[in-house]
Amino acid sequence: MKRILALALALMMIMAATAACADGVTLTFFDKNSGTRTFDDPVAMELMKRTGVNIELVAPTGDPAEKLALMLAGLNYPDIVLMDRSSDIVKQYIEAGALVNLSDYMDLMPNVVAMYGETLNKTRYEDGNNYYLSNWYGYDPDPVNGFICRYDYMCEMVGKERADSGKPFTYSEFVQLLRDWKAKHPQIDGKDTIAVELAAPSSGAISGVFSGMNGMYPYYVDENNNLSLTVYDPLFLTAIHQMNDLFTEGLLDVEWTSNNNELLQQKLSQNNVFCVAAAYWDCDVASRALMAAGNPDAEYLAFKVVADGVDPDKTTLAGRSSLGWDAIGITTNCENIEAACKFIDYCASQEGQDLLLWGIEGQDWERVNGVRTPIGDIVDRWQADSSNTVNQTGICKWTWFVKNSTHEDDGTTNRIWYNEKNRSNRYAYLNLTNTYYDSAVFSALEPSGSTIEALQYQRCIDLFNTAYPKMVNAASQAECDAVYNQLLKDLKSAGVASVQEYMTEQYQNRLLLWGME
Repeated sequence: MKRILALALALMMIMAATAACADGVTLTFFDKNSGTRTFDDPVAMELMKRTGVNIELVAPTGDPAEKLALMLAGLNYPDIVLMDRSSDIVKQYIEAGALVNLSDYMDLMPNVVAMYGETLNKTRYEDGNNYYLSNWYGYDPDPVNGFICRYDYMCEMVGKERADSGKPFTYSEFVQLLRDWKAKHPQIDGKDTIAVELAAPSSGAISGVFSGMNGMYPYYVDENNNLSLTVYDPLFLTAIHQMNDLFTEGLLDVEWTSNNNELLQQKLSQNNVFCVAAAYWDCDVASRALMAAGNPDAEYLAFKVVADGVDPDKTTLAGRSSLGWDAIGITTNCENIEAACKFIDYCASQEGQDLLLWGIEGQDWERVNGVRTPIGDIVDRWQADSSNTVNQTGICKWTWFVKNSTHEDDGTTNRIWYNEKNRSNRYAYLNLTNTYYDSAVFSALEPSGSTIEALQYQRCIDLFNTAYPKMVNAASQAECDAVYNQLLKDLKSAGVASVQEYMTEQYQNRLLLWGME
């Protein structure tokens, strides 16, 4: 009889939990990153069960930024929105009164207060209130940029012991290595070899590899906290000359300006490229294709190159903002703000983060001697086919309120996939050490909207984007400098002084707001 009663009680509890999910509050959620994904995977179902909140996704059909603008114009935005934090759309939503002042509801979100800490201070709007929560926030010292080199070619040129040493290369040493490889292999498989590839010049800034190995930042700040565009950094021409030298020596792909991601992957997969200046994960597709052809060492791995005379610990190859990529806010259309706060607070909690980024305990992971440990072959499945594994399991499918950190209790990573590193990850962590800096203080300082300064700023960016490839592809250093000097004249005519005055004011106000003055 006791067993029957226990079983009946268990069934009643299951039915109650199911009913809570089915009959609970429904919140609409716009996630600019969700694409065509549906909220019906195991993690999504478990999240709704635990919070008693049903989530109805609003798909970002077409251009997410355009849809956000249309929703704002029509006042038909959903209960929760996830936007690009650095975009002007966040400011537009705040100034239109479309986002709830979260500062008034922090007592309902104790996990948010505990997890976000100082980040809440840094994401305050100019009126001192919080209207959104950052996503992918917190210091993230993971490696990013470097010279990503074919491992087999690197071993051939410097020996396996040196390649595996973790010791950085000076720029002069590395350029000589490129020259020697190019001389030894003018052609491979009937194709002319390419020593260095670059991404397309569409970002409006010089490659993060060349600026980073020289210790440069996104903007130049003098001793009085006056901010200038990168072209006025005393190190700017040094970095440009390094790129130009590669071009004039025939080491740089002459068609680099036409590269997009797809074309770059194709070039890297053709077996005739030594390296690319990029983030280390940018080469994963090409590496898999090359290794699948039968050469397990034909993998692009990260190596650290340091400009001559620069302290290896002073490089800035991994600029990341501690304020994250996205902004998530509750809109004033939400009729149950308390339920939204409850849902957000659970997602932001450590338990919620483990559900979103590690999956379901006992199914996807377990504790072994107190340490979070993946169950079975789930990490191998992800490394073999990340897209399908994410969709099937729901793990890391919904990346909301993510904190860049490791678990304090056992030291494991915040995402299950990166707890077991493959060779690409291991070499990035081995070689790209001491390269991180927090770029948050430089984030979103640019003038926006239809102001005079915004129009001037866009003109300055257009001028730079035109001059940048011309400087790199100049026939000589003298020609490179001539393009640079003309750029300075054009920027002056375009009103760069007003732009920099505006950005300096924004920068200094931020330092004051954050208590960094």
